[in-house]
Amino acid sequence: MADTLYINSILSIASERKATDIHLVAGSNPVLRVGGILTTLVEEKVLTPDIITGIVDSFLSKEDQEKLKQKKEIVTIYTWADKSRFRAKVFYQKGYLAISLRLIPNYILSPKQLNIPDAILQLLNHDKGLLIVTGPFNSGRTTTVASLIETLNQNKGLHIQTLEKPIEYLFVNNQCIIEQREVGKDVNSFLEGVNNAKDEDIDVLFVSSVNEDNLEESILELSESGKLVIIILSADSVISSLERFLSNIDESRLEWAKNTLANNLTGVISQRLLPKASGGLTIANEVLTTTTAVQTSIKSNNLKQLESVMQTSKYEGMINLDKSLLELVKVGDLKAEDAAIQASNPEVFKKNF
Repeated sequence: MADTLYINSILSIASERKATDIHLVAGSNPVLRVGGILTTLVEEKVLTPDIITGIVDSFLSKEDQEKLKQKKEIVTIYTWADKSRFRAKVFYQKGYLAISLRLIPNYILSPKQLNIPDAILQLLNHDKGLLIVTGPFNSGRTTTVASLIETLNQNKGLHIQTLEKPIEYLFVNNQCIIEQREVGKDVNSFLEGVNNAKDEDIDVLFVSSVNEDNLEESILELSESGKLVIIILSADSVISSLERFLSNIDESRLEWAKNTLANNLTGVISQRLLPKASGGLTIANEVLTTTTAVQTSIKSNNLKQLESVMQTSKYEGMINLDKSLLELVKVGDLKAEDAAIQASNPEVFKKNF
């Protein structure tokens, strides 16, 4: 009971301060991330292993507790007092349990609210192919994809299926039929879910993680079958996401993979969440759309060439990261020094000021 009261107190403080993340580690005070900045709750008592164990026991099912013992970490959804939902990661560090909670907004933000560029929305006009959304951890990738799917839900009559682990945003059918499948509960694996989708009447498939053997090949096969596949990759740029995707393809199929990717890629969206000058967060984008030059670069495995392609292809809907950062500085959303740190070439970037 005391542990429940304690976590309720911490989450109430987090809600008041509009925190996006909460970190609970034995031997430390609770830590919140507010406006992109970590803040230690020094007024709260230092967490003990027993307190954290009690909190974990209060929201993990017996099945999940067994998985935690076996795998040493687990990711699940924690619903707090019917008020908020969190993506909860429970893991061991220094032999003790720790908890990281990330707030899942109660409603799906629109592209306008997220400042998603029109160039990205144009990618939703494709009814087949592969759309990659990438960025470092904590860059808002899932939020962006949820907004894109909800845009489809409000404007097109499609059959959409998601493969997620865990399910974060909850969709309500509008113009679309949306089926959300949780890997491990509704389907055994991402690979099984993607392969099953090949023979189903599905228009759009969203895959929240690409971290299983042979998954990239199955995604490519699905993308050339007439369906639109949206995936999330962990990478810090457009180029590194494509490099990572192709690096996991078996050597014997690499030539096929490069050709298939070049012919079916609709675009790549890379984003970074940065602290806004006035408080809160803002997004810097990098966008690659498919042109003949892009296809040639992928087929010839000359991915580094894509940097110059994005710099010179504004009218094809492409966005260069440094130009996106520069625009944020010009409108006052981002401090010049913060933008320079994120730029691909900080020294050249600074010469703009």
